[in-house]
Amino acid sequence: MDISLVIVVLGLLIFSAYIFNGLFSYTRVPNVLLLLIVGLVVGPLTSWIKPYQFGEMGPVFTSVTLVLILFESGTKLKLDDLAASIGSASLLTLVNFLIGSLIAGFVAYLFMGLSSIGAAFFGTIVSGTSSAIVIPMVNQMGLNKKAGSILLLESAISDVLCLVVGLTLLPAMKAGSFDLSVILGKIWKSFLLALLMGSVTGLAWSVILKWIRTIRNPLFSNLAFAFILYGVTEKLGLNGGMAVLGFGIVLGNAYTLQKSRLSVLIPAQELTENEKGFFSELAFITQTYFFVYVGIHMQFGGPTPYIAALLIIAGILFARPWAVRFLTRGKLPMKDLATMSLMSPKGLVPAILASLPLQRGIAEGRAIQDLAYALILLSIVLCTLFMVLTNRYPKLRDRWFAMLKVKASPEEETEEQSQEVEAVMVENAPAETDTSLPESDQNTEGTSGTTSP
Repeated sequence: MDISLVIVVLGLLIFSAYIFNGLFSYTRVPNVLLLLIVGLVVGPLTSWIKPYQFGEMGPVFTSVTLVLILFESGTKLKLDDLAASIGSASLLTLVNFLIGSLIAGFVAYLFMGLSSIGAAFFGTIVSGTSSAIVIPMVNQMGLNKKAGSILLLESAISDVLCLVVGLTLLPAMKAGSFDLSVILGKIWKSFLLALLMGSVTGLAWSVILKWIRTIRNPLFSNLAFAFILYGVTEKLGLNGGMAVLGFGIVLGNAYTLQKSRLSVLIPAQELTENEKGFFSELAFITQTYFFVYVGIHMQFGGPTPYIAALLIIAGILFARPWAVRFLTRGKLPMKDLATMSLMSPKGLVPAILASLPLQRGIAEGRAIQDLAYALILLSIVLCTLFMVLTNRYPKLRDRWFAMLKVKASPEEETEEQSQEVEAVMVENAPAETDTSLPESDQNTEGTSGTTSP
């Protein structure tokens, strides 16, 4: 491989990502899909880059991407928005996880001939939503804060569920049985302890941050500590992603302590706008390469995995609007509810977990990997396509919800109609003109309006 050509391509990818972002305002096509297509072209379609060429750096790159995305997203989450969304997000995640596991496992059992444990493993690893894909798409779709926070938390929590349950079921695939109490215990431990560990370290780091900033070029120090936290948490048997998310949330909300009485005991420092901008740029670059990386790793085999994947997506798209509509607390516009109901792309976690059975020599490994890769590809493509269509043609969204008999409450309909009317009024409002009279005319008018005594 020509190294100089690879370097040129890496630079072109960054410029392409900026161009794709700019095109979004005209095409409504997120850069996720366009970058994925680039990966498909340079990967399986032309074989210019092959997955094995990444070697052991592939899993390292995916972990670095996950750390960057979760940390940067955590710094953007505000406690007020988090408090308003955590209840809905937790309930929505659990219900969607269970429904998705049942649908995916059932289809895999029937079409791919997997055993009951193999189907359960597959169902659990693909039932979540991808943080690496949902987060940038949410940022581009312009959802309100609550809807965006719910989707962010759902993707983060479902990633943990998929990882914990999937890794717990993996050794059981050889044994032929599994203990449900062990699985539930590991989930609880991974959630609570990892989040607590990330929050406590985030609080401590925010205190010593003012001394860290005295070091020359300290911008990367926050992210360096996030990497350390992720690795240590994983070594302890907990979920590093959840710890990094908690770490980012605490750093992003440290300013609230400065306004309270605790500021004397805990002199926490908040992140500067320069630091937040630096993290955002790094996350943007790694996301760009990640989506191309996913496209390179897609594989095209027989039609059976793709037919099964389409059935899984259809089942999830049928069930998800009900869960979103009735499990999301508070008022949200139907536009946001529709976007949330379609936001179920698969990505990093199933791509990693689906490759493990084959690596460990399990007989069903090839079928699981082929079906998972097909589901990842089609879910991203269809998710993007549906969101573009429903945003361009709202009547399609209304017909879809009407077919499922999912209706907005009268308050939501009134609120959304008022927002549409307001948007039309702003768009059609004439440009402001200076209607005041010139000073000479004002003097003339004032003179003519007075009467002589």
